[in-house]
Amino acid sequence: MNAEVFISYASENRTRILDLVERLRKAGVSVWIDQMGIEGATMWSQEIVEAIDSCKVLILAISEQSTESENVVKELALASERRKKILPVCLDSSGIPKSMEYQLAGIQRVEYVEKEEERGLQAMIRSLAKLGVTVCDEASEEAAKDPGIASHGPSHQPRYRGAKRNSSVWLKVVAGIAIMAILALAGALFMNSSQVTLDQAEKKAVEETKPLAKPMTLNTNRVVVLPFKTIDTSGETADLGYGLVSTLTSKLQPLDNLTVIANESALKFKNTDQSPNEIGQALRVGTIVTGTIQTGGGKVQVSIRTIDSNTEEVNWSGVFDNEINQFIDLQNQIATELATELKGGLVASETQQLSLKATTKPEAQEQYLVGRREWNKRSFEGFESAIKHFERAIELDPDYADPYVGLSDVYHLMVYYNYATRDEAIPKSKKYAETAKEKNPNLAKAYTSTGWILHMFEHNWSGAEENYRKAIELNPNYATGYQWYAIYLNNTGRKKEALEKVKKAGQLDPTSMIIKAVLSLNHYETGNNEMALKYANECLALSPVFGGALTTKYIRLKTEDIGEGIGKFKESLNNNKNPLTPRMGLFKLYLKKGDKQAALNEFAEVIGYPKVMTEKCGMVAQMYYLLGKKTLAYYWLEKAIANYEPLSIELSADTEFQDWQKEPRFREMYKKINHPMYVNE
Repeated sequence: MNAEVFISYASENRTRILDLVERLRKAGVSVWIDQMGIEGATMWSQEIVEAIDSCKVLILAISEQSTESENVVKELALASERRKKILPVCLDSSGIPKSMEYQLAGIQRVEYVEKEEERGLQAMIRSLAKLGVTVCDEASEEAAKDPGIASHGPSHQPRYRGAKRNSSVWLKVVAGIAIMAILALAGALFMNSSQVTLDQAEKKAVEETKPLAKPMTLNTNRVVVLPFKTIDTSGETADLGYGLVSTLTSKLQPLDNLTVIANESALKFKNTDQSPNEIGQALRVGTIVTGTIQTGGGKVQVSIRTIDSNTEEVNWSGVFDNEINQFIDLQNQIATELATELKGGLVASETQQLSLKATTKPEAQEQYLVGRREWNKRSFEGFESAIKHFERAIELDPDYADPYVGLSDVYHLMVYYNYATRDEAIPKSKKYAETAKEKNPNLAKAYTSTGWILHMFEHNWSGAEENYRKAIELNPNYATGYQWYAIYLNNTGRKKEALEKVKKAGQLDPTSMIIKAVLSLNHYETGNNEMALKYANECLALSPVFGGALTTKYIRLKTEDIGEGIGKFKESLNNNKNPLTPRMGLFKLYLKKGDKQAALNEFAEVIGYPKVMTEKCGMVAQMYYLLGKKTLAYYWLEKAIANYEPLSIELSADTEFQDWQKEPRFREMYKKINHPMYVNE
C-alpha cells in the first residue's frame, strides 16, 4: 500500500524524525521516509521519486541542517513540480531559506520544536486531515480538542480530481483569506437560506483555514454512498437503485486508503432533508456519493456526483446509461470510474477486482439484497423471510456466492437468538458458508461466517481467529467482520482488543443498532460504565426492546431504577417471538429487587419452554448459580459446554460472573475445551 505522507529531512535530524514517524503512525497516518539512508543517484531516482509520486502530502522538515541539504531541496522541487501538497514543519527557529521561498510562498507552517512536540503533533494531525490524509478517528478527535493553533493554510496546489469540478471557488478562497473578517460579518446574511449558494460554499471553505472550527474537519477518504433518488417510470427503479448503491459500496470497500460506510448506516439517510455537511458530521465522512436513477423504455440512466461534505462542493459528476438488461455491466462501469475519481487512479489489480461480477442476473442480486435487509432485523419473521429471498436468488443464479453466505448467517443466528436448535441449523450454516467460499474464494463475508461457526459452535479457537482475520484482510471495511471478531476477542478474554475492533465496526456502520449494543457491552467489560450506558441508550433509542442493550443497562450496569427495568423487559416480552431473553432479564431483576418468589416464577416459565432443558442448558446453569444452587449450576454448565451452546462461551468471560470464573471447577471445565483464557493454567 502506498504511503500518503512523504517526509523530507536531513540525516542529522533522523532521531527526531523517527520519533515523529512513530507518533504519526499511531495516529493512523501512513508515512514513507528514507530510513535506511539511500545512497547514489540511481537508488535516489528509483525510491524517492516513486514515493513522492504516490504520496498525497510532502512534510518538509525544516532545520538548520535540512536547509543546506541538496537532497531536501531536490525533493521539495520534485514535489512542487508534481503539484503535491506541502506541509512545512519547523524543527527549530532557522526559518525558511531563500532557496525554498518560491515553493513555500503562502503556505503556513507547523512548529514542531523540542519540548513542544505533542502540541505540534496535534497541529500536524489537523493539517494532514484537511489535506485529505487518512487519520484515525480517535487521533482526529484528540487533535480537535487541542487548544493550540492549527498552522495549516491553503496548500501550494489545489486538489484537482476531475474535469467536472468547480475550481473557481479555490481562487476566491485564496483571495478571501485577506478579507476573512469581512466574510465572517457577512455570513449572517445567509443564515435564513435553506439552499446552499456559491457564496455560502466560499464562506465554508474560507472557514476551513481558521485555527480550529468547532465542527470536525471531515476526512475525504471516508466515503458514504447514499441511497439514490429514483425517478420511477417502470415500477422497478427503487430495487435497481438499492442494488446499485449496495454494489458501489461493496466494490469500494476492499480498496486501499478508502473507508466506506456500511449500507445499513447509509440507508438511514434515504430521502433526508439534511445538508451534506450535516450528513458528513453524523457519519464522519468527508465524501458523499449520491445521485439519481431512472428507467423507461427498456433503458436505465444513472446520474452520479461526489460532494465534499466539508465545503458542500460538487467535486465530480457523471451520467451513465445502458440497456436495463445490461445493468450489472453498467454498475461495474460506474464503480470503476467512481473508484478512479476517489483514489486519483487505480493500479491494475484494483481495476481487475472492480471488473468482477458477483452475479450476471440483476433479479438474483435484488433477491439477495432484500434478504439481507430482512436478515438484519434479527427477528423470527425477518429470518424466515430472508431464507426465502436467499433461496430464490440461488434459483436464479446457482453460481452467485453471496446468497449462500446469507443462508449461512440466517441459520447460525437463528440458533444464537433461540429460534432454532444447534442440530437443526448449524450443519446447514456450515455447508452454505463452505459453498460460498468454493464459488468465490475472496468473499470476505464467507470467512466471517465460518469464523462465527467455529467460534460459537465448535470451540475451534485458532480456526475461528484465522477466518476472522482473513475476512478483514479481504475486506477491511466490512463492519460485521470487525463486530464478530470483537465478540470472539471478548469471549476469549482479550477485552481491550475487542473494544478496538468493535469501535472500528462502529466507525464503518455508525447507526447500527446491533453494533451499538456490542459497543455498550465492550465498554462495560473494560470498565467504562459511562460509555456503556451511552451506547445502550443509543441502541434502545433505535429499538426500545432490544434484549442485549436492556441487559447491559438494567442488569450489568446495576441501574437503580429496577422498576423501570422490569417494565422494559415486560414490554420486550410482549413484543418478541423469543421469550427467553426477556424472561432471563426479569428473573435477574426480581432477584435484585429481593422478590425471590417472582424470580422463581420466571425460572419456572423458562424451564417450561420446549427444548430449554436440552438446548439452553447454559441459561439454566446461570439461573441456578444466581439462586445459590452451585451443584446444579455446574451440572447444567457441563451440559451446555458439551452441547456447544453459545451462552456457555459467553459465560466463560462475562464480567457479570467473574466470581464464578475464579472457582477451580469452573476453570477446569473450560480448560478441557482448550479455552484460551484457561488452557495455560
